[in-house]
Amino acid sequence: MKRFSGVSALALCALTTPALADVTPQQVWDDLEAYMQGFGYSVTATEMADGGNLKVNDVVMSIPIPDIDGSVAFAMGTMDLTDQGDGTVLITFPAEMPVMIKGTDGGDEIDVTINFTQEDMKLVVSGEPNNLTYDYTATKMAMSLGKMMADGMEITRDMLRADIVAGPISGKSTVLRAAGLQSVSQTFDYGNLTYDVAFNDPDNDDAALFNGALNGLTGSGETVMPEGVDYADPTALFEGGFGVDVTMGHQGGRLEFAVTERSGTTQGKTSSGSGSLTIAMSGDAMTYKVGGTDVKVDMSGPEIPLPVSAQMAETGFTLAAPLKPGDAPQDATLEVVLGGFQMADLLWNIFDPGAQLPRDPATIRVAMDAKVSPLVNFLNEDEVMKMEMEGGMPGELNEVTLRELVIDAVGGKITGSGAFTFDNTDLDSFDGLPRPEGKLDVAVSGANGLIDKLIGMGLLSEEDAMGGRMMLGMFTVPGAEPDTATSVIEVNAEGHVLANGQRLK
Repeated sequence: MKRFSGVSALALCALTTPALADVTPQQVWDDLEAYMQGFGYSVTATEMADGGNLKVNDVVMSIPIPDIDGSVAFAMGTMDLTDQGDGTVLITFPAEMPVMIKGTDGGDEIDVTINFTQEDMKLVVSGEPNNLTYDYTATKMAMSLGKMMADGMEITRDMLRADIVAGPISGKSTVLRAAGLQSVSQTFDYGNLTYDVAFNDPDNDDAALFNGALNGLTGSGETVMPEGVDYADPTALFEGGFGVDVTMGHQGGRLEFAVTERSGTTQGKTSSGSGSLTIAMSGDAMTYKVGGTDVKVDMSGPEIPLPVSAQMAETGFTLAAPLKPGDAPQDATLEVVLGGFQMADLLWNIFDPGAQLPRDPATIRVAMDAKVSPLVNFLNEDEVMKMEMEGGMPGELNEVTLRELVIDAVGGKITGSGAFTFDNTDLDSFDGLPRPEGKLDVAVSGANGLIDKLIGMGLLSEEDAMGGRMMLGMFTVPGAEPDTATSVIEVNAEGHVLANGQRLK
C-alpha cells in the first residue's frame, strides 16, 4: 500500500540534488541548530570564530517532556567545526557527552544522567545550506546509566545498571528544507550492538538480568517534520505533514535473562538468525511489519512445570491500514506467519507419549488484503472520543481478499483462498454485519488420519469423531487423492450461503 508520498518526494529531491557547493563551518552550525530545532529541541551554545573555523562551546540541546513535567538535556561540551579546504566541514565531538533527564512523576523528583561516550567519531558535512549531507563514522559508541535519583534517594549501580555498546558505526543523513518541511533521509550501520541490564531490589531478593546482542544492525529511513507546529499536538503535527518510514534489520540476535522473585528464578535464552522491523506512519496511513528467522527459545522456572524448548524457522506480522477518511475505499493488509514451529520431545511426550502424531514442523500462514473506509480520523483525539461516546463505528469493511491460508500441523493440512465484497447498506441479512458476497476455496488433507490418531490416543471419543466426520462430509467433497477433500463456500447476492452448491442458509 502507499505509505506517504510526500516524504518520498522530498527525500528524492534530497538525493538527486547535486551536493557540489562549498559549505562553511558557520553554515553547518546554523543548519545543525535548525535541524535540532526542527525536532522540537532548544539549543544553547557560545560560538567562537577561529579564522575560517568555528568552535562552539557549552553546547546544550534540550527538549521538554510534558509527562514528567521535566526535560531531557544533551550536554555536548565543545564542538569543533573545521573547514577541510575541499568544500566540506569536519565536526569533532568530546569523548563524553552526558544526557540529563529531570522532572517529577506523581510528585516524585526524577534526576537521571546517562553517560554517552564515543571513540574516533568523525562527522563530515557537505552540500549547501538547507540541503546538507552528514557522513559519520565511529569506532564505538556507548551509553550507560550514570547517576539516578528518585525522590531524593540515589539508585546506585549495584541496584540498577544499564549499558549499551555499538560499533563499528557508519552512516549518512541528508537534510533538506523546503516548503515549510524538514526532510531527513538516512542510512546507518551500527555494527554489533550489545546490551546489559541488571536490577537488584535492596529491600528483598527480587532481581533481574538481561544480557544480549544484535549483530550486523543496519537500517534506513525517511522522516519529515513540519516547521512551526506544536509537537505536543499530534493532530497538528500530522496535519502539518509529519511522516516517518524506518526499516531496521540485524543478522543474528541473542538474549539471556534471569528474573528472581519470591517463588524462585525464571531463566532462559533466546536467539534468532535474523530479524527486521519496519514502521511507517503519516497523517494518511500506517504500516507495522516485524519478522525473524531461526528463532529459538529455552526457558525454565518455578512456575513452569517443565523446561520449555521450541524453535521456529520463520515469524512475521504485518499490519497496514489507513488512518483517516478518504474519497474512496483504501487499502489495508494483515499478514501472520508462524512457520516451521518445532518443540522438544519432552513437551510432546506430555500429551503424546507414544509418538503417534507426526512431529514435523508446523506452520500457520495467513495473508489478507482489504478495502476499508475509515469514518473518523484516528489521529484526531476529539473525533475518536466523539465516536466512542456515541457508540459509532470506526469504519466500514468494503472488500476482503484472502491471498493465502495455510494451517499445517500434526499430519493435517488446510489451505484456502478467496474474496468477498461487503454491502454496508444491508445489516439485516447477517445480524448486524454487512452482507458479504463472494466465495472461499478450501482444501483439506490428512483430516481422517488425524482423527484416527486422536481416537487411538484417547483424546477423542468415537462419538465425537463421528460428529466431526459428518460435519466434514457436509461441507466438503472428496479430493483426487486419499484422505483429501475440497470445499467451495459461497455467499450470493441474495445472502444465501452455499457449500459446494448446496444451500446452507
